[in-house]
Formats: sequence, C-alpha cells, structure tokens
Amino acid sequence: MTRIAPFLCVFLAFLAAMPRAGDAQIRLDLRDVDLRSFVQLVSEETERNFLVDPSVTGTVTVFAPTPVEPATVYEIFLNILELNDLTIVEGDGIDRIVPLGSARQLSPGSDRGRGGAFETRAIQVDASDIVEIMDVVEPLIPPDAMLTPIPSAGLLVLSDRRENIARIEALITRLGESRDRSVEAIRLTHGRAEELLPVLQAVANTPAGASISADSRANTIVVSGPSEFRTRMRNVVSQLDLPQQRSVSRVVRLNYADARELSEVVRQSIGTSDGEGPAAITVVAEPQSNALLIVAPSDRIDSITQSVRELDVRPSQVLIEAVIFEVSAENFSDLSVQFGGVLNDVIGGGTSFQLDGRSSLITLISAAMDGEAPNPGGGGFLGASDRRSFAALLTAIARERSTRLLSTPAVLTLNNQEAEIIVAQNVPFVTGTFATVGDSPVPERPFQTIERQDVGLTLRVRPQITQDETVRLQIEQEVSNLTGTTSAAGGEVTARRRLSTNALVGDGHVIILGGLIEDSSRTNNERVPGLSNLPILGALFRGNAVQEGQRVLLIMLRPRTVANDREATQITREIARRSEDLSRQINPRNDSVYPQVERSGFPFDGVDLNQPFDETYVDRAVRDRLFPALPPRLLVDGQ
Repeated sequence: MTRIAPFLCVFLAFLAAMPRAGDAQIRLDLRDVDLRSFVQLVSEETERNFLVDPSVTGTVTVFAPTPVEPATVYEIFLNILELNDLTIVEGDGIDRIVPLGSARQLSPGSDRGRGGAFETRAIQVDASDIVEIMDVVEPLIPPDAMLTPIPSAGLLVLSDRRENIARIEALITRLGESRDRSVEAIRLTHGRAEELLPVLQAVANTPAGASISADSRANTIVVSGPSEFRTRMRNVVSQLDLPQQRSVSRVVRLNYADARELSEVVRQSIGTSDGEGPAAITVVAEPQSNALLIVAPSDRIDSITQSVRELDVRPSQVLIEAVIFEVSAENFSDLSVQFGGVLNDVIGGGTSFQLDGRSSLITLISAAMDGEAPNPGGGGFLGASDRRSFAALLTAIARERSTRLLSTPAVLTLNNQEAEIIVAQNVPFVTGTFATVGDSPVPERPFQTIERQDVGLTLRVRPQITQDETVRLQIEQEVSNLTGTTSAAGGEVTARRRLSTNALVGDGHVIILGGLIEDSSRTNNERVPGLSNLPILGALFRGNAVQEGQRVLLIMLRPRTVANDREATQITREIARRSEDLSRQINPRNDSVYPQVERSGFPFDGVDLNQPFDETYVDRAVRDRLFPALPPRLLVDGQ
C-alpha cells in the first residue's frame, strides 16, 4: 500500500492535466516525482516501450503551466534524462534507458530514431585528410563523446548523441567537398601553436569572414578563409616554424695568424663582442696554443670556421737590404746635388752633374746600376733604380776612396710588420743628481741617475706588399751624434737629424735616402823632425793646422718580396756570396791604423759575421786558406 501511494498521486495529477477530448495539448506540473514513474507515464503517452537500467534512479520536477504538444513532452523527457547523465539507446521495438558511460557499448550504429538517442556511427572520409579533420572536429565534440580515427580504412568512428553526430557529419562533409577547403589545419613541427598565434594575427591582415586559431592539444594552427589567405598563412607558418638553434663549439688552431688579433677581426665581421651578438656567437682567443674557440649556432659554425681558415694564410715576407755609407763632401764642393730624382732609366726628375774626369761615387753607382764595370768619368742621377745589380753597387762603393762603407745590414720581416735597424752606440746620460742635506754643509751620500740612449743611426721600415707586387715603404730615419759640447745643466749635447717619408718601390728596386750632412773638424799637428825640437827656433818648424770638412750620410734600401721557403733559401745564399765578395773589396784607408792581416793567420778577414750566409761559405773559406775541414757533424747534406 505504501508503494502504490506515490504512483496514485502522480497518476491523479497527470489525469488532471490531461486535455479533454479533441484537445491535443498536455499540461505538466510535477514536483519531486520518481524518475521511474515519470518514464512509465511518458511511455504510456508516447506509446513507446522503454527498458530501464537497474542503476537508473532519481526524482523529476517539471514546471509547465502552459499546455505543450505531445512531441514536446518527449523532448522534455530527453532533457531530463541528460540532466541525470542518462540517455536512450534505441533498439528494435524497445528503447533502453542507460547511463551515458554505458551508451557507447550499447549504441546500435543506425540512423533511425530521434535525435536525443546515443549511437555510434562510422563516417567515411579521405584517408589523406583524416589527421586534419581530426584536428578540426575534436574540439567540437562533448567530453562524453568519443572520436576514433581508422586511417587505413579512411573512417572516423564517432559515439555521441544522434543530433551531435548529424552536426559533426555535416561539418566533415563540407571539409571534404573539395581540395579547396575553407578550413585548413597547419600542424607545427618545431614551434608551439599558442606562441605562434599572436605573431600570425599581427601580420595576417585577416579578411572579412576569415579567422586564425590555435589548437594547443594538437599543436596546430587552424586557418579559415579564402584560398589565397590560407596559402599565405601556410607560407608564413613554414617560415616561422623553424628548429631551435643549437649552439656548437669548435677549436680552430692557427698556423700563421695571431689568435688575439684574428679574434678581433672575426668579432667585427659577425657584429659581436664578448658573446653579445646574433644568436650569441662567441669567439675567444687562446694565446698559449694560438687557437680560437668559436661557439656559434650549428648553421653558422661552418661559415665562420671557413672565414678563419681563409684569413690564416702564410704571410709574404720582405727582405730589406740596406747599405749605409758616408761620402766626403770635399770632392763635391763644386757640385749641387739635389735628391728626389731617379737614376738613369726611371721616370722622374733629378740633377745631373759632371765630375770633370774625376772618379766619383755617382759615376760608379751609375755604371753599377747599368750592369757595367765601374769606371771614372761621366754623370748620373741620384734617387731610385729599377736595376738589380746590387752586388756591383756594393763593390763600387767599397772601392771608392772618397766613401766609407759603414754597414750593410739585411733584415727579413713579415708583410706590414715594422723592421728596425740600429747602428749606434749606447751612451750614458746623466738625468738627475740627488744628495741628502743634513746638519753638515756638505751634501751626504750624493748620487746620480743615468739613462743609456742609442746615439747613431736608427732606421725603421714598415713594408706593405700591394696587389701589383710593388712595395709601399713607411720609412723613419734618425741620425744622432755627440757634439762634444756640454749644456748648462751639465749634460752632453747630441745633434739629431730625422727623416720620415713614404715611398712606393718595385720589387727588387733600389731607393736612396740621403742629404744628411755633418760638419767635421780635425786638428793636424805638423812639424819638421829634429828642427821642431830646437829651443826658441823650434816654433818656426812646427804648427797646428785645423781642417774642417763635411760628410754626407747616404742610405740605400732595396725591398725584395719572399713568398716561400725556396725563395728564402735562394736569397740567403745570394747574400752569403755577396758578403764574401764584398769582404774581398774592402781595403783599410790607413794601413798603419788598420794593418793588413795575412790570409794564413785569419781566414775571415773583412767579413761581416753578422750577415747571414749559407752553410758552405765557412767550409769554403777554411778550405781555400788551407785550414782543416770542419767536423762532419757541422756539415749539412755532406757538403
């Protein structure tokens, strides 16, 4: 009796709401009615058979003061089931009311029935588009639905309410109507969709009706709109969806270049300093091993390394040969020599002069430059030469009595590196005097500070090889000497003459720097032997004569490019032979001051041992002078 009472109440309320004959509308006003009882009433009204799952429980409350159509009653019934996580699985002659979780396994997969029923349907799609369709459809289905792709069969299996299935199926049909779809999903490979979306929206210039969205779950950009717009967006995405730059490191060991200097050049070329630059490119110099440590993105490391290899090439070298000599101006007092021209065959200007048949340095130089044997007479030009008879030139200078050959240095330097030649004395100069003054008027512990300076000839040359094999020379020449006088401060006075110039010289050509004149004074004590020692009358037979004169310092320079080891060896042997020949031509001006030495007593007389020469020269000199041969361990290649 207790169980029947609620049902009778519902039934009486429902009968009260039933329309009269001929009235098709129904009035519903239910409060806390048992769900199973409500299913029974709907079954009777709609004449449909329902099988209720045992787990179905709950109550129903419906406020419908306005009468509704019978079809509307069934829609209200479906909504009540959905609110209670229930659904209808239609069958043949009977429908089952089950929880949503069980509906996927029980759905028949047919197209018949009402839209609120739950079913599973297989939708045929193009296999090549199945991934793109999944990316578009998945966000549109409810959480309790399930979409399963079968790419091999070109199917999408969808379990959902029939009305949702119809909506999704219509969307899939539109997506697959043609290749020119209005919606396109662009899957990203490297970037993230949510990060790329703001960039695309900023540059898209989206037309009316088009849109760009991001699906973070599938890492996909969804573009809808005209074909041109989608194509443009696809190109932009392909340019932005790049792999992450991975930095790699590489050590490049240098053969010729300096690591510190080359690292600065590389930093400037890539526009970075101390690791701050594009993609954090870092170039570090390691001076101990003369290597570069390069850290750069993998797509740039090879190009940077190749640039370093091209810069690390063997530099050319320049051999600078110099001849430093003095010319007495006594024999040239009637001449006016102007420097700055050229020798005979070179374009330029100069001053010619006639020596009135006297043998002169200029005549000898001219003859030597022309490749002829030196002979007296004739004239010449002073400046530069394009001839290569340098050995003949040195021989002419050494033989000339009015000249004094001071030095013939030769120095090998790298291209664009400064070379320095110093022919001087290291003279001490007093720079300060200090003493401690106490109670005594005499200073205590006095001392002086002394600084040593070079006094003589200093020649600095920086050669630079040009593209046409000429050599640009930056020359600084300084000549200093002691004057023999003392300044008021107590220091010795030095005279200083300086020359600085730039010159462009052909490879192997000779230029002359000169015109630095120095006054000289010499006192000669003249007397008649015997008579000059007589008392009183001896003064008549003796006297002092002061002889004043001038000396002109001239420097000849010849740059020669050295490209490889073979040329360096050839030049070394040439200089050795020239040094040997030159030493035979040097004769002391005063035999009493510079006595001749017998060859048998000194095998290297007159040879400048500071000059480079090949290994066979010493052995030949010893052999020619009947000295014992060098030990075999000092010989090279058995020579």
